[in-house]
Amino acid sequence: MAKSKTEEDSYDSLRWRFDVNTFRLLGRELITDRITAVFELVKNCYDANSTYVNVEFQNIKTNFKEAKIIISDNGIGMSFEDIRDKWMVVGTNNKRVTLFTEPPFNRKFVGEKGIGRFAVDKLGERVLIRTKQIGSNKWLKININWDEYENKSLVSKGNNQLSLFTEIDNKYEWEIGEPDEHGTQIIISKISDSWDEKDLNWLYRELGKLVSPFYKIFPKFDIYLNALDFENFTNKQVIPEPTRFYSHHAEIGYDLVTNKQETLKFDKESGSLILEKVEIKSFGPIHLKMFYFNESAKRQYGKVYKNDETRIDGIKIYRDGIITTPFAESTATISKRRDILGIDKRRWQGTFDKVGTREIIGILDIKQSENPKIIDATNRQDFLDNQEYRDLKDFIILQLDAWGELKMYERESKRTLVEIKLLKAGKEVKYFSTELAKIENDLVKNKPDLKGVFDNINAQINELNTVISESISEQKKFQTEVTRKENIYLSLMSLQDYASNISHAIRTSLGKIKRMAEFFKINFPNAKYDVFFKQYANLIYDEMAVLLKVTDFMLSYASSDIDFEDFSIKELIEELLLENYSQTFKSEKINVIVEIKDDFIINANKKFFEDIFQNLIANSIKALQGINNKTIKCSGFLDDNNFTLYFSDNGNGVNKGDEKWIFGLYNTRTAEAGGAGIGLYIVEKRIEALRGTVELVENEIKPKGATFKIKLPFNKT
Repeated sequence: MAKSKTEEDSYDSLRWRFDVNTFRLLGRELITDRITAVFELVKNCYDANSTYVNVEFQNIKTNFKEAKIIISDNGIGMSFEDIRDKWMVVGTNNKRVTLFTEPPFNRKFVGEKGIGRFAVDKLGERVLIRTKQIGSNKWLKININWDEYENKSLVSKGNNQLSLFTEIDNKYEWEIGEPDEHGTQIIISKISDSWDEKDLNWLYRELGKLVSPFYKIFPKFDIYLNALDFENFTNKQVIPEPTRFYSHHAEIGYDLVTNKQETLKFDKESGSLILEKVEIKSFGPIHLKMFYFNESAKRQYGKVYKNDETRIDGIKIYRDGIITTPFAESTATISKRRDILGIDKRRWQGTFDKVGTREIIGILDIKQSENPKIIDATNRQDFLDNQEYRDLKDFIILQLDAWGELKMYERESKRTLVEIKLLKAGKEVKYFSTELAKIENDLVKNKPDLKGVFDNINAQINELNTVISESISEQKKFQTEVTRKENIYLSLMSLQDYASNISHAIRTSLGKIKRMAEFFKINFPNAKYDVFFKQYANLIYDEMAVLLKVTDFMLSYASSDIDFEDFSIKELIEELLLENYSQTFKSEKINVIVEIKDDFIINANKKFFEDIFQNLIANSIKALQGINNKTIKCSGFLDDNNFTLYFSDNGNGVNKGDEKWIFGLYNTRTAEAGGAGIGLYIVEKRIEALRGTVELVENEIKPKGATFKIKLPFNKT
């Protein structure tokens, strides 16, 4: 009897196939811009142990149809087997298995993905490769015509047939060469886009960032740029521009022996940045140099570079001395650039105290051996999104926040200095006027004809004194206006979060009113329903009262003034928690406890003070999602010097180590739940404006949750 097949034996096999359309994804779409494409090809030269690479543009201006881009190096070259088994195989793992090039170079391979070769398709439709290894007497020449792949793709699409990438032949031939010649030349023709002098300048600058300015490459790796159509690009060596004109500089490092990472902290007493040591983070140890440009430094920088702010372009990450991604892409339009580290997301075009990419140049060095979880994305424009990369971005933002505190400190110091100088000038003018009056009395007695001279001088002194007085007044008005605009800006940002939290309450109220109104419409008049008519009328009245309070609260944001008034903190908190948010708390099944033992009358802008608790409430509502027995508690009391408030919930709490970080603008761990990272920033700034403090302390409601402690001093001066 014949043996039957087992289930396992019954399977046939399948193989992956590679459609011709895929090369477009790998080339034209995955390699996102021309600068990235050239970067990838030059990085391949680095991996080939070359000491010299020449990027040449031929006929790029004079005869575009015949234009070529030629990238040549003096590296180890490729054998026929290398071309067949590595270069023409997508995603080979040879650079991942062997991490470093051969001695004496010992370079860390930077082209690990095996897709850099498709960068040529971003630059042109045809490519000729000439390559030769030392000792060989022949150059290998391979023609790859991307337009043939394009045509085959169009034909197969028209015939509704699958055409495989592997079915297309690429012709090769041999050319006699000298035994000591070696290297690779990539000649790209049928250029896709024109290049002008501005493009070449941009390419020059970006290639200058390829190697970290603080990393010694030995043996050397020199890059030259040639474009004979432009006189400024004749055998021009690419040299990184030195960082100049910065106003401040800082550097952080690490110690593997003690497992400590340095981090920046702003010291309020000295008004300067200091270094602290923390445990090395999940992403591994890093070294970071930062050059900060205040307004004066930026003006000086702009004079030299003709207001080209794109040269100050934030923080770039280097791995083993070579840039990991072209952070500053080939666009002069700042708004179109990627902000992969989230630096400018924290800011609003330079407003307030956050430092952005146009104020700092940073060089962050990592190593493959020490930071293995920071992995380049395939498109070379970002990193793989994992927890280590997120932690690295958070750490970078912490460093920038320290710079932001310095920025704010200097701004306040400058503001104070201006006021002091104006007041001093006013006093000196008055003193001079008094002394001059004494001299005038003595001289005019003896020489009456001098009186007219002194009259003119006194008139000028009076005019000067008036100008100084007006300047002092204008300075105060200016600061008031700045504060007003900042408050309006922050208030508008918080409005979106607030509106999100109360929208459900509004819909609930409107739904109840609609159902009761429909009951009236259908049944009125009918004596047997009089009890219900009276009951529903009262309920409608109550719901309308809720809607009016909510609407009034929202409309308060339309006010653009910063008028101060006396109000009771106790009454305000009780009104918010027990009345304005009552519907929201009811629908969310949140138990509210208010224990304000003492009252405290404060003179401030009431609407902006409401922002503090509105944002705390909004955060608590998000933190309580999925929690049983939800509770929000607010307590307060007077002591000798402060009015102290505790605001607590039994939600998900705050991650350890995030106690200070959570107060940063756009810092949030609840982005998936709609968190914008604005609320606690507003809370802190509002309280600081009242000369108070806010901090996260041990949670009051166990076993988990969050408690914020707010202190408001009696004397705010």
